Amino acid sequence: MSALSPNLLVALLGCAIPLIGCSGDGVDPGGGNMDSGVATDGSSSPTDGSSDTPSDSGTGGAFALTSPTITAGGTIPLTHVCTSKGGINLSPELAWTNPPAGTQSFAVIFYDKDNGNNGMFFHCSIYDIAGTATGLPADVDKLYAPADVPGAHTTPSFSNSRGWNGPCPPAVHNYEFTIFALGTATAPGTTMATTNQQLYDAINGVALGTAKLTASFTP
Repeated sequence: MSALSPNLLVALLGCAIPLIGCSGDGVDPGGGNMDSGVATDGSSSPTDGSSDTPSDSGTGGAFALTSPTITAGGTIPLTHVCTSKGGINLSPELAWTNPPAGTQSFAVIFYDKDNGNNGMFFHCSIYDIAGTATGLPADVDKLYAPADVPGAHTTPSFSNSRGWNGPCPPAVHNYEFTIFALGTATAPGTTMATTNQQLYDAINGVALGTAKLTASFTP
């Protein structure tokens, strides 16, 4: 066999080198498709900037008002009803959860939905409840400044007494507790002489949020 000429040897080497790694068909040396989002170890590699780490939505439940003795839509027990209807006239224990961010105080107003103007016959209210509070104890002191709810104040009730004044209807009536979350440490413009209506007018519409508990009583 005759020796290969220099020019023929160069041509043969040029054809062999692409077989090692000079592909032009979009296949990389690692065996994966270029820009496919699949890494050379076979694992998935995100290409859209997304992450598999779950995000915290930061949302809590709704502002809610409950009582261990009064079920929403249920019947108010005699413990909380006026004495002339066979009751004891003690205020119920209340609890609330998930108040709005920025709450600095609370006010609770209790009213008859089937009496008075616009279905709101006010019975009694307590306000300037600390923004850190999560409820009210049962049988709150019937004073302007009840000692068992430090810092709070009460309005005169519909019978002009202080503190709780429970249901006392001639027939079945529906009643509602409304709690107002306020962005101020005290209810605006209130004094010892502030009435239920005046308190409602001062805080309704400016509260950060409200929650309600509705129940009925049949004498």
